[in-house]
Amino acid sequence: MPAGKALVTLAACAAVMLTGCATSSWEDIGSAWLSADGRTLTVRLLLAAPSPDAKPCERVTDTEVNEFPSKIVIGIQVEKDCPRPWPWEEQVASLLISRPSPVELQLRKPLAGRSVVNNTSGRHVRIYPEKRTSE
Repeated sequence: MPAGKALVTLAACAAVMLTGCATSSWEDIGSAWLSADGRTLTVRLLLAAPSPDAKPCERVTDTEVNEFPSKIVIGIQVEKDCPRPWPWEEQVASLLISRPSPVELQLRKPLAGRSVVNNTSGRHVRIYPEKRTSE
């Protein structure tokens, strides 16, 4: 490869790495809370806090609810566009400055003893009864 072309290729790769492209991935869901009527599952995600300009750098872009007679498969896809000091570094501080984000997943029929599994791993999702607020 000619030296000029190699330099342009290297510069293009560096620009892509430093701009921090957004990526989407399905979250690993470990637990959810079931509404009193058995038709709503609420997953409590921790998403990175918005940037100083109030633009969220993590946001829910898709959800999945597939109901079967004996199980329900759920999933939540999150787009991540948080700035990093360097492209190869992990976001270690995001949990320290995160915000809780409840995501409600509506069921066509009540849960009624069916198991709930995560769409990414097939593992069972632990279900808790939703806490009722005092009236």
